[in-house]
Amino acid sequence: MLTDKPAKSKSKKPSLVLMQRDVWALVQLYLHRTISSSQLAMLCFPDISYETARKRLRRLQQAGYTGSASSGRMEGRGRPELIYFLTAAGAKALEQHRGISWETIPTGPPHTYHKEHFLRLVDMRLSMEEAEKQRLIADLEWTTGREFWRELSGDIDDLDEQSDATISFRYPGMDPIKVLLEIDTGNFRQTRHWDPKIRSFLKAGFPIWVVTGSAPRILTLRKWTAPMLEEASVGPGKCVFSVYSEIMEKGIFGATWYRTDGSITDLRPKLSGPGLPLTTA
Repeated sequence: MLTDKPAKSKSKKPSLVLMQRDVWALVQLYLHRTISSSQLAMLCFPDISYETARKRLRRLQQAGYTGSASSGRMEGRGRPELIYFLTAAGAKALEQHRGISWETIPTGPPHTYHKEHFLRLVDMRLSMEEAEKQRLIADLEWTTGREFWRELSGDIDDLDEQSDATISFRYPGMDPIKVLLEIDTGNFRQTRHWDPKIRSFLKAGFPIWVVTGSAPRILTLRKWTAPMLEEASVGPGKCVFSVYSEIMEKGIFGATWYRTDGSITDLRPKLSGPGLPLTTA
């Protein structure tokens, strides 16, 4: 005798009560667009083991708040490292917990072309946090470009270009400063991309740090930048350049940085002369 079999119920995603650090992880994905598993563990779960952090990140994904893909980088034991990004459910969770309109939050995997760019930006943030732990700097605040420029847009006209991040910090015994950080993709064109970007940054009036993929690239960018600094009547230390791989090896304040005129600095504060104020570039 034939009997109708009950229809199989669709599998449901496991529920997860979002803890404060889970929401913080979602906030970081909103700010950085995509973050690798090891980076996210260091940013949001520094007090637990990496394996435990991975399990928590996996639970966020299983609950539907995040998605993942291969980063293209390798981690220990020869396994490929994952990158995480927000889903629509993660964006709606941010709207609920942080009041950010979910429709304005980028979701889904980043374009392959942009993936390494985003990861390098997080690496720079972690390098600054390490400098703070070493007490080279204090009161570190990291703001993505879109948030910072939105704040300024009501005060400064024609700020069409955004830096990748704005870094606020203080050298010991000194007043707080702000720096605009730009990660060079290697594909900027002078008149179409670089010139309008630097002119816009100069209107904000803050020092500019540019991180490139190679030393030869620095020479090209210096040549493009020098006339704009002269036009703005600012010195060659207003915009400085360094190579990403050296920063990862030696730290932001241990790496070699080049002023626009080719002279060298390490970004540490220096006395510019008897009775003169401290300078950093």
